[in-house]
Amino acid sequence: MKQFFLFAVCLMGFMNSIPAVCRVNSSVICETDSSLIMPFYFNGERNHAYRIANTQTIPDFGNNQYAVSWYVDTEEWDFDPQTNHIYSKIEFKKGDTLIASFSDDEGWSYIGVENSKVKMFKSFRIDSDHTAVVFRGGAYAAGTPILTVFVLSGDEVKLIYNQEYFIEKIEDGKVFLARELYSENPIKCGYLSFLDGHVSIVSDEYPAGKVIF
Repeated sequence: MKQFFLFAVCLMGFMNSIPAVCRVNSSVICETDSSLIMPFYFNGERNHAYRIANTQTIPDFGNNQYAVSWYVDTEEWDFDPQTNHIYSKIEFKKGDTLIASFSDDEGWSYIGVENSKVKMFKSFRIDSDHTAVVFRGGAYAAGTPILTVFVLSGDEVKLIYNQEYFIEKIEDGKVFLARELYSENPIKCGYLSFLDGHVSIVSDEYPAGKVIF
């Protein structure tokens, strides 16, 4: 009985240490290094009305096994894709099963164009069981967008990185980072690497590199 009580106390302490966004989405496994993850911004006191905009499969797994759907919050944004490029909710599905969902009022935007089609994300095969998926945060007139990275494996979606960076370019298995991108003197400051079976970062904070996953 004492052992059970001690386990329950430890479990409660652990749950209280998990950010609210992770507790809401029980399918999400949180990265233990919280310094790499800025919390998503979600105002639960206002109305949200999500409308699906599009779905794209994640090619690394083949057979259209995984897909990402993104949604416009029509309470906040115009739904017209010609004028609105901010998406406030993303869902991961394996087959027809929803395995994770994330909401952020500041949202995400297109990461680029590939084969003449706009892409919501960029995926990188880490190994035979894991694929990283990179999203670019909403780009506004002022401020730096968020760079978000998830890792998919089996029925799990793991948030491993969520920090403010511009994407300078994506090349040779790396996402190159910038603090300022559109000023007269862009500030380039490192990269995220998806090579050699893991995800790592080289930046001002980690000049020698740091393995994230």
